[in-house]
Amino acid sequence: MNMKANMSIIMKMKSKTNIAAAFAFALCLLLFSGCEAFLDTVPDNRTELDTDEKIARLLVSAYPQANYASYANAMADDVTCRTGTSVVSNTSNQYIMNEDAYYWREARNSTHNDSPTGFWNNCYKAIATVNHALEAIEASPNPDALRYRRSEALLCRAFSHFLLVTLFAKPYIPEEPNDAPGIPYVDKPETEVLATYERKTVGYVYQRIEEDITEALKNLPPESEFKVPAYHFTAKAALTFASRFYLYKGDFEKVVELTTQLVPLPVRGTFDNVPANDPANTWAATYFAAFKSWGTVVNDILTAWRLSESKHNFLLAENYSLLYRSRECQYGTVESTVPANTKTNVTGGYWSFRVYSLSSFKGCFYIPKFSEYMHMTSSTGGTPYVMFPFIRAEEVILNRVEAEIHLGRLDAAINDFNVYYRQRSGDRASAPAALYNESSMVLSIQKVKDFFGSSLNANFLTDYNAYNAGAWDESKLAMMLLLLETRRSEYVHEGVRWFDVLRFKIPAHHKFMDGSEDHLMPDDPRRQWQIPETAVKFGLEPNER
Repeated sequence: MNMKANMSIIMKMKSKTNIAAAFAFALCLLLFSGCEAFLDTVPDNRTELDTDEKIARLLVSAYPQANYASYANAMADDVTCRTGTSVVSNTSNQYIMNEDAYYWREARNSTHNDSPTGFWNNCYKAIATVNHALEAIEASPNPDALRYRRSEALLCRAFSHFLLVTLFAKPYIPEEPNDAPGIPYVDKPETEVLATYERKTVGYVYQRIEEDITEALKNLPPESEFKVPAYHFTAKAALTFASRFYLYKGDFEKVVELTTQLVPLPVRGTFDNVPANDPANTWAATYFAAFKSWGTVVNDILTAWRLSESKHNFLLAENYSLLYRSRECQYGTVESTVPANTKTNVTGGYWSFRVYSLSSFKGCFYIPKFSEYMHMTSSTGGTPYVMFPFIRAEEVILNRVEAEIHLGRLDAAINDFNVYYRQRSGDRASAPAALYNESSMVLSIQKVKDFFGSSLNANFLTDYNAYNAGAWDESKLAMMLLLLETRRSEYVHEGVRWFDVLRFKIPAHHKFMDGSEDHLMPDDPRRQWQIPETAVKFGLEPNER
């Protein structure tokens, strides 16, 4: 290509980024004048995106700066009305959102980052960033040199859309039309304030997500591409996210294929055990969150949990959030709903999680996972944030277990369960010193069936027939119930249980302060987060209520 052609391309890039900058300025004027935009634009696009370094810096903003956890936690089936008096004022942001989520009503403080609207806005801001980066990459004189940046951008775009369609639309059902309204799939930079968007179907959104994932997986960036790999879509994070997508889509063979690229299938050994030196166990011992070795001091656990160097954190993001404070609210986990190192699990051994309670709040039991930090904006105050793990190593094993159960490969699922529980079980109630017992804690299908006992005759899987579970035999039912309980325990406080509530048609029953109750059944439209009012004003169809 000659110099004149190169200059022409670069001038086009500059022109496009200048247009975007003008749009950002106009948007800021609207925001400061009291109008809220449906889709925001990237805050960094004042920079001309004409180098790899600038595009790389831009993609730091391509991850949501908000999370779904505190709102999703309070909506799920494993929280309740705690006893005692909350230490948080009922006029504070976290209390209001905790109460609204627990009552399954629309958020009163819709502008806060921890609200559904806040999460929606942050995801679309991340998507806007991606689209500006992709536009610059496509206009580059040498786009092949930016192939890793392009893959990261495509994964970020797919990830934000995946979270949005999961929370704001009806669940994807394999082998069904999936023609319920989805969310706008935005793949072009916004160059006008009053752009028109529409809700195409859930099936369409899944198709577009898959296209982005498929293209991105062709050029996964090595960890050496990033100064802090945990803040980016490395191969580990990408393959894990892709396995989650295909799990939700119902392509279970694909899930096994993707997860096995990260951790090999274990080989069964003596006493149906997976030997300690099996490569799958070696991988899990390396990458799982190491509750057994973190000690018992809360601050030590919190530090290890949130570090980018901690190997269980495949994808971390800085989120402006009051998630840390939500543990003090009226509605949340209690002792019976938290896996404690004083309680046994399906193996007969004790959980390795460390559980604590707040002495100032009777009934509050929690696993220390989140610390609150502060971006100081003045000498007296600032904006609170947490480091949120969007993707963790444990998901690799648990996604594969679920896929194996769906495929009827229960022996393979038992093997993977034994790999998981080796890291999460001990022989006495004194974790982290407790050790895995090589014979007594090993799982078998019969042991899992015995664990659930008579509940195999009546449970939400058979009652509501998610994934045609009404036709499953007792062995498959028991294994799936264990998978769901295992994931609930592993991800307590992280909002993941809500995704399973949606996918598996799990009902939620909540008791309130005045003694009354309400029930969120599988067909209740309140299970879908409401499309933000500002988006509805721009023409999007709201969810049913």
